[in-house]
This record gives sequence, C-alpha cells and structure tokens, in this order.
Amino acid sequence: MWWKGDDRLAFSVKVRGLADKEATGDRAKRQRNEALGHWTQLMAWVASERTDGFVIADIVSLFGTADSTARLVRARFDRAPLIHQVGPDGKPPPCPCWEGRSWPEDFDYLIHEYLDRNPSRAENDVHKAQQRERRDAKLKRAVRDRDHDMCRYCGRLCKHSDRTSDEGMTFDHVDPLVASGMDNLVVACRGCNNKKNRRTPREADMELLPPPVTGARTGPATVVGPVATPVTTPVIGPVIGPVIGPVIGPDTAPGTAPGTGMSLELRQDADPSQSRTSPGRDGAGTALAPTPNPPATIGPPDTPRGTRSTSPYEPRRPRLAGRQPPESDNELMTREGAGG
Repeated sequence: MWWKGDDRLAFSVKVRGLADKEATGDRAKRQRNEALGHWTQLMAWVASERTDGFVIADIVSLFGTADSTARLVRARFDRAPLIHQVGPDGKPPPCPCWEGRSWPEDFDYLIHEYLDRNPSRAENDVHKAQQRERRDAKLKRAVRDRDHDMCRYCGRLCKHSDRTSDEGMTFDHVDPLVASGMDNLVVACRGCNNKKNRRTPREADMELLPPPVTGARTGPATVVGPVATPVTTPVIGPVIGPVIGPVIGPDTAPGTAPGTGMSLELRQDADPSQSRTSPGRDGAGTALAPTPNPPATIGPPDTPRGTRSTSPYEPRRPRLAGRQPPESDNELMTREGAGG
C-alpha cells in the first residue's frame, strides 16, 4: 500500500511549528525531526491498515513519545495541527477535514486532511477491482466478442495490435467509479478513452453506442434511433439487408438510465446476478454463456471530496464543465511522475 505526501512538506510552516517556541538551533531541529518521523510512521500505518486517516492511541504511543505527540496535536501559526485528538469530553475538535464523516468510536486520533491526498478504503477497493478486470483475459475476450472490436463511443474499428495511436484498442470503464464486469466495461479507441478521461459519458459530453449487430452478408448496419438522422456504424460479419436497431440516446432512448446515456445495466441498482449475453463473432452466432458467478458491483465510493479533485487517483485540478482535458489520466500521471 502507498500514501501520498506533499513535496513541499520540508518548507511548510506547520513543520516549522513542530519545534517549541523557545527552541533554537540543533534543539529545534531534533524536535521537528522527531515529530515529523512520528507523523510519517503514522501515515504508513494508516495506509497499510486502510483506516481512512484514523489512528488508535496504542499506535500513536508505539511510534512516538508523549512530547512528539503533543507537538503533532498542537496548532501553531494559525494553522490546523498535523493530527487531531479526541478531547476529554470524548468529542473531536471541529475541522473541515472530517466534515460529513463520522468519527469511529474506537479511534482516538485523525491525521489532518488525510483524504485530501490519499484514497479511502472504498476508493482503493474500486481501483483494485478495476485493475483486476483489466488483467482478466477471459473478461476482455468476452467484451471484444460483444463489441466486435468497435469503439463504443465513435464506432471506429479498433486495432488490438496498435499500442500508440488513437485507433488502438483500449478498455474503458463507462462509470469510472464502478467495477462490475461486462456491465461497465466496453471497447474504446485510445482517442475516445483519453477524451473521456475518467468521467461518465454524460460528463464528457459523449454518447455510449449500443453493441454492433451482425447478419448474413458484409456491409454496414444502419442503426435508427430517436433522432431523425440515422447513425451508421461499421459491422464485422455478413448481413442480409439493413438491420434496424435501437440507439442508446443521451436522455430519452428506451432501456436507458434517464439523463445518463448509459444502459440500464450500468445503473448501480442493477441486479448483478442477471444473465449477460452478447452476439458471437461468427455471423448471427451464439450468445455468450451466462457468467457462473457474476461479479458484484463494487462502488461507487461515498468518500467526501473537495472541489479540486474527485479522486486521489486523478491529478489535483478543478473539473471545469464543458472543457475537455488534453490527455488521459494515465498519461498525465506518467508525465507528472517523470518530473514533467
């Protein structure tokens, strides 16, 4: 497990305030280093135990002294302390960093603003489940069979062997805060995946297309929706004449969650035990067999977040309505991690 800190921590006025007012020189340095080392060990323990920033008194005593603890819970220079402590009355001090959260009865301390930079237990569960889905060869094969290697956002035929260009194949979680197998995983070209960038289709002003259909001779399939202009999408496999099918529209299409443009299967209250089938890759083909043990939906987490970022897995920047980010989340993290 990992945890995030601030690369400007050494220059923080809070760190300066860890030393006593009358301490100078080497004595002040020792006090700051002792308290900061204590705090670092507490951060590591919280991350490994996934307590969302809460710490028990025994752990605080294990990693530090009474003096270092007193310095961590002390507020100086009109700033909040590095950790909060439950008072003698059994109530924690008021602070915006834990507003909207309940303080667990068995915990005595809370690391200040821990969730501002670090994932909660629930967010980490979703992240790990999505990573498992991306590594699941059988799941990805089933998604490709259902979508016929077609991008579900632009209709482009994706190239599985293309690892660099916008035409290359990727897999996208339609709702970035949910992991629920085929219900939430679709084929997407790299260009659309980067444009969507860990948002829902509605947030990214994009439309989730229905899976393509196939028939008896080669040719495009015409998809007729609630709008007047037909939408044409490429189809792999033979068809006999035009094929008429529904379009999943942004708001009014049948079988669509209102206001989301997503299939009702993607709603969080969908029954995870229902059978999921899709057309095979060979002609009208065979429907996929139902999953023996369909995965339960994991997420979305209910972690309270500020306005700068909705997830610690995303760069800390405001989400501006109507603006498309230039890069995907993964590309931004890679560049920032390399010092860009």
